[in-house]
Amino acid sequence: MYHFTQDLDRFTGSVQLQHHPVKWFTHRVTFGVDRTREVNTLYQPRIDSLVANPTFGSDALGFISIENHNVDYTTVDYAATAAFDLSPTLHSSSSAGLQFYHTLGDTVYADGLFFPAPGLSAISATTGPRSNSNGTEETKSIGAYGQEQISWRDRLFLTAGLRSDNHSTFGANFNRVYYPKFSASWIMSEEPFWKYRFVSQLRLRAAYGESGRAPPQNAAVRSDQPVTGPNDVDAVTPLFIGNPDLGPERGKEIELGFDAGLWNDRAGIEFTYYRKKTVDEILLREVAPSIGFPPVPPGGQYFNAGAVLNQGIELLARARPYDKGPVSVDMTLNLGTNSNKILSLSPGVTFVTAGTNLQHRVGYPVGSWFTKKVVSAEFDSTTGQAINIMCDDGKGGAMACANAPVVYIGRTTPSFEGGFSTTLTLWNRLRVYGLLDFKTGYRKLDGTTRVRCTFFGQVCRENFFPLEFDPKRIAGVQSNRSLVDFLIADAKFMKLREVSVVYTLPDAWATALRTSQATVSLAGRNLHTWTGYTGLDPEAMFLGGSRGGNFSQWEQADLPQLTQWIVTVNLAF
Repeated sequence: MYHFTQDLDRFTGSVQLQHHPVKWFTHRVTFGVDRTREVNTLYQPRIDSLVANPTFGSDALGFISIENHNVDYTTVDYAATAAFDLSPTLHSSSSAGLQFYHTLGDTVYADGLFFPAPGLSAISATTGPRSNSNGTEETKSIGAYGQEQISWRDRLFLTAGLRSDNHSTFGANFNRVYYPKFSASWIMSEEPFWKYRFVSQLRLRAAYGESGRAPPQNAAVRSDQPVTGPNDVDAVTPLFIGNPDLGPERGKEIELGFDAGLWNDRAGIEFTYYRKKTVDEILLREVAPSIGFPPVPPGGQYFNAGAVLNQGIELLARARPYDKGPVSVDMTLNLGTNSNKILSLSPGVTFVTAGTNLQHRVGYPVGSWFTKKVVSAEFDSTTGQAINIMCDDGKGGAMACANAPVVYIGRTTPSFEGGFSTTLTLWNRLRVYGLLDFKTGYRKLDGTTRVRCTFFGQVCRENFFPLEFDPKRIAGVQSNRSLVDFLIADAKFMKLREVSVVYTLPDAWATALRTSQATVSLAGRNLHTWTGYTGLDPEAMFLGGSRGGNFSQWEQADLPQLTQWIVTVNLAF
């Protein structure tokens, strides 16, 4: 009945010029363009036989909307490197460069309601209300950097660098930002004193670096919006107050780790510990209505405040436990942890609302779930209602839910994730590969249950067979969406991400095909998910982003990852 179409035209290209005038100096310039032209259309034809049907209502009269979205990314990158041998054991490499980025986006939208007769499809043919809008977004940034690397005997490497950026979204009172970096790497296993021969290579490394994230488009600029004034005269009214002091978020990160190869590289370990503190977080705050600007979005004011601490470990272990004759087995395990906590916000502020039931709160992870939590309830079988409902009082006790505070329910991003893969190779021709991965330590709003149990007449099983469920869940279903903690579900999962078979054809076959090598592969992806999550898919997320997002509740409108079977033929010439 509804017709969704999308036309997409994309071109990506780049040109690079290199020049090597002398032995010790080389430089290059790269120009790149990424161009996208996108047309999205939503069309509902008029269907007279359904006009009187209350299920479809005015939709049966038809409507159409068209959106043209054009985006152009342009980059210019210049880099130069000078390399010298300062002595027989000491080498220097000096680098410098300039980078320019330009983004231009243009959107035109128009729609119209109600076709007077079946078969019409043009916006100009609609008889009901019509609307149109357009907008242009443009950003520019320019950066320069310099770096010096010193290496001693090709086993000790020291690097220092500095980058400077200026961005069009910075406030008028904020000037260029500077990001330093330092790193050291030492191949200890190549030192004369190294005696542990089962460790074929050991590299120690440490690094410190800073980076940033620019403010959103027009966040620093005072702006107005058009309105119709008295006597239908065109006028403007305040929209954003802007912030001339607005600057980028700044991340300051330290990494420590090592890379080890064992038993002639039959096994290996890569380990990294990271600790990143982000300061000057970009937040949106309300402003006093008395100054003439809207107090909340689409008004409000972006400002720099607060600090967030992220830390964790990343581990990669690989091994070839069996390698004999025509058979070899390779295994890889990767694990990662993350612990993040908001250290501070603006003075006197302990939390900022990040979306429905989401908060940035001091002492808790970024974008955490906060809502009332039902801790006990009873079910009255005579009335079919949950009674004696009590909620967490935030102090370890219970109280009536009507006056209960919102409490921490969980984080929106995984605290622990990883994967395990195995490759079996036979006769150097047949390769069988499998990958399992998992994520845990986070919760997600079950949008599918939310729609079934709190909208559209509450058509969920809990309403028809309440004795099958915990009374606390029944209390949430019957609360008219005032108690929603039962929807914020544990989303941990393990997924059989891929199984594949690759076969390299015999050389005679490749020769007959006039190729140097030919392979055939069959791969299955997203084959099975093990999870206790009650919604559509623990990875389904519509406009959710890495922090959960205000729109994660709409997962029922998002297609989950599909099981795929892919056959590929590769011919090398």
